[in-house]
Amino acid sequence: MAALLLVLLKLLKLIVFGDILLSWVMPNKEAFPRSFTSQVTDPLYAPIRALIRPEMLGGIDISPLPVLFLLDLMERMLARAF
Repeated sequence: MAALLLVLLKLLKLIVFGDILLSWVMPNKEAFPRSFTSQVTDPLYAPIRALIRPEMLGGIDISPLPVLFLLDLMERMLARAF
């Protein structure tokens, strides 16, 4: 069970990285690969965007950074626990 959770966390981190890269080269969220990554990551980014809106930082969205940090933290804690 723990191994499955670790794999899911790693997959989620890859999707977040993919979304970051796709946002640079494919700003349209409705095209295929970006639409998938946005559907997965937008709910994760929403609480952070509510606290730190991109408008506050000149249009730069830093919400993926705390999400990646938290996912990595969860992965490490889970790995140590099991």
